[in-house]
Amino acid sequence: MKRKVFISYSYQDKAFVEWLYKNLKHSDIDIWYDSAELQLGDSIKDKISEGIQSCSTFIVVLSNSSKSSKWVGYELNSALLLSAIKKGIRIIPLKIDDSPVPSDLSRFLYVDFYLDKEKGLQLIKNALSKPINTNFEFQDWQDFDWRKFENLVFDLLTEEGFNVSRTPKTRDGGYDFIARIKSSLDYDEKILVETKFYKNQKISIDILRNLYGLSHIENASKVLLVTNSELTNASKEFLSRSTPNIIVWEGHELISKIFASTSITQKYFQVQPPVESKTLKIVDHELQKVQSLIKRLDECPQGNLGWKEYENVCIDILNYLFVPPLGEPKIQSRRESGIDVRDAIYPNRNANENWRFIREDYDAKYVVFEFKNYSNEGCDIDKQTVLQIDDYLKKTIGRFGIVCSRKEANQSGLEKRKDIFIEHNKLVLFLTNDHLREMLLRKHKKMDPSDVIIDMIDDFNLKF
Repeated sequence: MKRKVFISYSYQDKAFVEWLYKNLKHSDIDIWYDSAELQLGDSIKDKISEGIQSCSTFIVVLSNSSKSSKWVGYELNSALLLSAIKKGIRIIPLKIDDSPVPSDLSRFLYVDFYLDKEKGLQLIKNALSKPINTNFEFQDWQDFDWRKFENLVFDLLTEEGFNVSRTPKTRDGGYDFIARIKSSLDYDEKILVETKFYKNQKISIDILRNLYGLSHIENASKVLLVTNSELTNASKEFLSRSTPNIIVWEGHELISKIFASTSITQKYFQVQPPVESKTLKIVDHELQKVQSLIKRLDECPQGNLGWKEYENVCIDILNYLFVPPLGEPKIQSRRESGIDVRDAIYPNRNANENWRFIREDYDAKYVVFEFKNYSNEGCDIDKQTVLQIDDYLKKTIGRFGIVCSRKEANQSGLEKRKDIFIEHNKLVLFLTNDHLREMLLRKHKKMDPSDVIIDMIDDFNLKF
């Protein structure tokens, strides 16, 4: 049975993709890319959807060109949504120039062809040669508690060749296990292992700082943090900047390791028998809802033509993401540049941890959202935009607001945000379409989408 691989790319990178196709095409891999698959008269979207749904590995070629490619965006969104439910699908980003890795893919390990093309080719060949346990269907961590998660990590490390010993219960020094393994220079490496099992929380910088200190106190070669969750953006930056001796297995990487182990999946998870019928389809209504919202967001016209439509889809997305825990929004109408625009004000009275933090830190009895459907060539998210939302943030409302837009804020907008934070302790966040997509994916994976907002607050505070 051939393994099916889908390659998503910008047409400006076609020369690289044809080189990759030539070097990867062999008897064990069936590669789908449009130049080889599309025929005259085919429905492009139908053929692409068919290709993605049938693949076991999705490769996306990252470049400065792919950032602005609508087709790459469409294909990537489809693959990310399918990876949330499909058994064993892998997403492998390939970086071919100096463009940054998009936020949607920051949790995936990428292969770097930019620094060394031949080494990148060997790494992708190795990745594609690894088997996927297609009998295992990961749903969520609902049946786990911290003890069961700790036992899973212990067994997984043992299976990967580590000599693992538990920390005595009377001496919890900030880590759970000591793992030892022979290094390439044939000496015993001592690795401290800490497990973090969270239902609705990301890994903060404080946790990484504690582990960094532990590695020096305990004279360990490395510290391994294993979690079902993920790092905040600020934690990722801290990790890349100052802690080369800390290794983190985030949820996505941990699940990949679980997929590769039949014994672990049989012991800790539900193993699905192979489905013989190729006509059986599982209808995931939540996935369909998320796909529909992302499609509406992606296809919304820019500028004045799509202003009302952009407001509608943003409000529908926010309602789907946050109501509850937030209350039903109160819609305010006003005139701006000859256009009737609307703002949404959400009551914030729930005990949800993230929204309670926002209510207490910013006196946010309500959360104000403004919507700006500026075109790429049109107005910017500037200081005037920030001043408009600043006017809303009165004592009876609170000191926290969010601007939703397809565009990032420009320098004047960022500077004005700093000004009102210094003068009035009001915080304004800029939520892009990428953030909305990320939150929709988190919602579908039964993770708290408001973690993205908390992550942005942490990022602002640490960089202020």
